[in-house]
Amino acid sequence: MDYQLEELEGLRRKIKIKVPQNIVSQKIDGAYRALNKQISMPGFRPGKIPQKILEKQVPLQAMTQMWQDLMQEYYNKALTESGIIPAGPPEIDHSDIEEIDRDKPFTFSVTLDVKPELKFKNYKGLKFPRTEFKVTDAEVDTEIRKQLEPFGTMEIMPDDYEVQYGDFLVMDFEGTHNGEVLEGGTANGYEVRVGQKKMIAGFEDQLIGHKKVDPFDVKVQLPADWNKKMRRISMPIPGKDGEELPDTATFRVHIKQIKKLNLPELTDEFVQAQGEDSVESFRRKIKTGLQAQKEHLEEMHIKQDIFDYLVKEHDVEAPASLVDQEVGYMIDGMKFQIQQSGMSLEDSGFDEDRAKEEWRERAVYNTKGYVILDAIAKQEKLNVKQSDLEAEYQRLAEQTGKTMEEVRKTLMSNQEHLNQTTSRLLGQKALNFIYSQCEFEYLSEEEARKRAAERKQEEEKK
Repeated sequence: MDYQLEELEGLRRKIKIKVPQNIVSQKIDGAYRALNKQISMPGFRPGKIPQKILEKQVPLQAMTQMWQDLMQEYYNKALTESGIIPAGPPEIDHSDIEEIDRDKPFTFSVTLDVKPELKFKNYKGLKFPRTEFKVTDAEVDTEIRKQLEPFGTMEIMPDDYEVQYGDFLVMDFEGTHNGEVLEGGTANGYEVRVGQKKMIAGFEDQLIGHKKVDPFDVKVQLPADWNKKMRRISMPIPGKDGEELPDTATFRVHIKQIKKLNLPELTDEFVQAQGEDSVESFRRKIKTGLQAQKEHLEEMHIKQDIFDYLVKEHDVEAPASLVDQEVGYMIDGMKFQIQQSGMSLEDSGFDEDRAKEEWRERAVYNTKGYVILDAIAKQEKLNVKQSDLEAEYQRLAEQTGKTMEEVRKTLMSNQEHLNQTTSRLLGQKALNFIYSQCEFEYLSEEEARKRAAERKQEEEKK
């Protein structure tokens, strides 16, 4: 096979590939034979249209799929012969595509990133503290109340009732700052549940104890990014400081209605109607579930620490194509979250160009970790099985509200997305492998809080 490999800056490589003339002719003839069977033309029997006439109707340049298949085939051959392992999808250099002719070789170039060579530092037997969590009766009671809420009934409270946490309010408010009305700080008939913290920090706390009779003022510190819609939904830039101090705003509030949620009594009869044996077994189930949640969150926290350790300890360059890919996935994820919230992208104020700029540093960091995990997976001979993919299809189906078959078809029809999904699953396997090799120092919750406070003090001194 005829190809030339050129090393560009860093991890970038350029491969110039020449497809022999006889192969080009065979592919062209085969493509026109297939086209002949698919189309009909007046005066000719099906499949009997002369190729010269077909070439006038559908010129070589229009045989897009044929050229794409040919380039993919010879690109794969070039990778096999050169031993190059691409880090991401290649880019076709269209400026290097020479004139298309059935009687000439076909030459094209691709630019790609290669995976960096890694010299591993130890990743087995890493030591991390692990908190041993205990579920309290108060936590069980709180979770039970949450599960009883769908069965509760609403009661409209009288005028002399004072607002408590958990109450549902309908209210009007108007915000001002330095005597001027705040843009986006006014609403009528606004519904909120006190304590859900959906409003500006400190707002809901100041509703406690008020009645619906008389208007009153709530004073809160406005975030530095108030009314900057894009900033409200974007991730912070790591290490960014020097933000302006927040300003105080005053909101004139008038509560129009207060509703209290009355929960049903927790009895054996009630839980049996929901498929449980008794209140006691129901409480045990709740406690077991909360314990599993805490342990899962602790495991995720430790795995993040492992990820951070790997990036810190390995000097690795992040392939540019993978960084671009990661930024794209981060943006797609944000768009999905906005759409799931019921808000349009336009109303959210999401600025894609600004997000690309802000998130690039984090994308570089993530990509370095992914590259390291991918290399560890290769070294440990880990692989993604079909059952792993099926489980991922199921997870995505539940997340998006689609069927497993719809998710499967979507991924299978887009090789880039399928590769990214497979790579992510492989990275998770590598992370799970490292986690399984860790040594843990078990701490009580009190000991863990003490150490966290000490670390915070040390960081503040630096």
